[in-house]
Amino acid sequence: MKRTAATAGQVLSRVLPGVEQARTYERRWLRADVLAALTVGAMLIPQGLAYAQIVGVRPVAGLYAGVFAMLAYALFGPSRHLLLGPEAGAAILTATALAPVVGAGGPERLASLAALLALMVGGLSLLCGLCRAGALADFLSRPILIGYVNGAALIIIGSQLARMFGLERRSNEFAGQLHEVAANVGRTHVPTLTLGLGIVAALVAMRRFLPRWPAPLVMVALTTLVTWRLQLEHGGVKVVGAIEASAPAFGLPSPRFEDVRTLLPAAFSLALVNYASSVLTGRIYADRFGYRLDTHQEFFGQAAANLLTGLTQGFPVTGSDSRTAVNVSMKGRTQLVGVGAAVVVLVFSLFFTPLLSHLPLVTLGAIVIVAAVYLLELTPLLLLWRVRPMEAVLAVVTTLGVLFLGILQGILIAVALALVDLIRRAAHPHDAVLGEREGLPGWHDVEGHADAETLPGLVVYRFDAPLFFANARFLREQVHRLVADSRQPVRWFVLDASSVFDLDITAAESLDQVRHELTEEGIVFAVAQARAPMRRMLNRSGLAALIGQDLLFPTVGAAVRAYLETRDDARAAPDGAPALSPQVH
Repeated sequence: MKRTAATAGQVLSRVLPGVEQARTYERRWLRADVLAALTVGAMLIPQGLAYAQIVGVRPVAGLYAGVFAMLAYALFGPSRHLLLGPEAGAAILTATALAPVVGAGGPERLASLAALLALMVGGLSLLCGLCRAGALADFLSRPILIGYVNGAALIIIGSQLARMFGLERRSNEFAGQLHEVAANVGRTHVPTLTLGLGIVAALVAMRRFLPRWPAPLVMVALTTLVTWRLQLEHGGVKVVGAIEASAPAFGLPSPRFEDVRTLLPAAFSLALVNYASSVLTGRIYADRFGYRLDTHQEFFGQAAANLLTGLTQGFPVTGSDSRTAVNVSMKGRTQLVGVGAAVVVLVFSLFFTPLLSHLPLVTLGAIVIVAAVYLLELTPLLLLWRVRPMEAVLAVVTTLGVLFLGILQGILIAVALALVDLIRRAAHPHDAVLGEREGLPGWHDVEGHADAETLPGLVVYRFDAPLFFANARFLREQVHRLVADSRQPVRWFVLDASSVFDLDITAAESLDQVRHELTEEGIVFAVAQARAPMRRMLNRSGLAALIGQDLLFPTVGAAVRAYLETRDDARAAPDGAPALSPQVH
C-alpha cells in the first residue's frame, strides 16, 4: 500500500508540479515570495490594461488574463520562476490574426474570437504535450538560448524607451521603436525623462546597496504618492489613470467553422512562439537555480493557462520575460509568487482600481528596463567567442532574428543554421591515422603523439563520426589519399570503426567501393571494433560477407596481430606459395 501511495504521489507531482512545490515549500522563502508577488501584481495591472487595448478587448480582460494564466500555470507549469500572462508579442500576434476576421462584428465578436483563439492555442499546446513534443526543446542549444535572451531583453528595453522620454509609442517593432524615439527626441518631456532616470538610478543603487529591499515595489509606492501629492500629471507626466472594474466573465465562445479554419495558422504560430519563448526563459532560471525544467510539462502549463483564459473571455497568454525577470530580481523562489500576484490583481480589479490611478507610467518603464538590462547575457557571449566562434555567431544571429524578424522566425533561423553547421562538421569529421607508442597500450593518433609509430605496409585509420551520405565521399577521398601518400606500399588498410555508431545505405555502398578499389590494388581491407549498430548494417547490406568475416576484427590490436602473422607467413612461405589467411585473435 505504501508503494502504491508513493507511486500515486509521484504521478500527481509529475502531472501537477505545483503540488510538489507546495509540498516542499520552505517558510524562509515566504517573505521574498510575498514581496515579489506584490511587485509583479503592481506591474501586471497597467501592462494587462495596455495589452488588452492592443488586442482590442475591454481593458479589464487583460487583468483577468493575467490572473487566470498565473493560477493555471502555478498548478500545471514546471518552472518555479516563469510567470505567464498577457505579453506584448502575443498581444500583437493576436491583434494581427483577429483584424481580418472580425469584420463589422463589433466588440462582442472581437472578444469572442480572442477567447476562441486562446482556446485553440491551449488545445494545440495540450496536443503537443500529449504527443511528448518537448523534444523540440533539444534543438534550442546554449548559443540559441543566449541569443534569444539578449534579443528578448533588447525588445523589452525598446518597448519602454518611448515611455521613458514621455512620447507615444506607435510601433510594435524594435526598429520602429528606436526610429520613433530618435525622430521625436526633440519632443522629449523633460520632467518625465528626469523622473525616469532618477527611478533607474534608484533601482540600480538599491540593487547594489540594499539588495534585500523590494526596490520595484518601493518605487511604485513612492512615485505614486509623489505624483498624487505634487499633481505631476497636470505637468504632463502620464499616469495609469482611472480603471473601470468588473467581475470576470465565464463561458464558451460560439465559433463558426470558418473562424476556426481562418484562425488555425495563427493559433499554431502562437502555440510555437509561446512554447519556445517560455521554455527558453524557464531554462535560464532552472539552470541558474539548479533544478530541472520538464520541457514536455511546459506544453501542459501553456495549455492550462490558455484554456482557462479562453474560458474567462480573455486572449492568448504566454511567459512574460519582464515580469519573470522582476520576480527573480526580487528573490522570488516558487510559483507562490504567481498565485500571490494573481490574488493581488484580482482583489485590485474588484475593489481598489482607484489606487493606481496616479502611478506614473514611466515608473513601470524604468522597472522593466532595469530588469531587462540585468537579463542581458554579454559575458557568456564573449566566452562563446573565445571558445567556439561559430556558436557565438549563432547567438548573434538569433538575437538579430528575434529583434528584426520575430521570436519564432529568429529561433527557427538559428536552429536551421545550427543544423547546417552540424551537417558541415559531420561531413568533414575528425579522423586520425593510428600508431603505437612505446610503453603505452593501445593505438594512438600519430598527429597528437610525436612518438607514435606506424607499421610498414599497414594503415590503421580511425573515422570519428557516424558514416552517412554527407561524409561517405570524404571517407573515400581520405582512404585514397592515405594510400597514395604512404612512403611504403600499403598491404593492409584497417578501418577503426570504434567511433562509427551508425551506417546508412549510401555510406555502405561507398564503403563497398573503397573495399573493391583497395582489393583491385592488392590491398587487404579490414574493419576493427565495429559497434553493434554498424555490425547490424554490415550484415543487412551484405557488406560483411563481401569484406569477409575473417577481416572483421573485435579490436585494432587483433587486426594488427593478424596483419603481422600474414606478413611473417608471406616472408616464410617459399616463392610462389600462397600466404596464410588472416585469423581473428
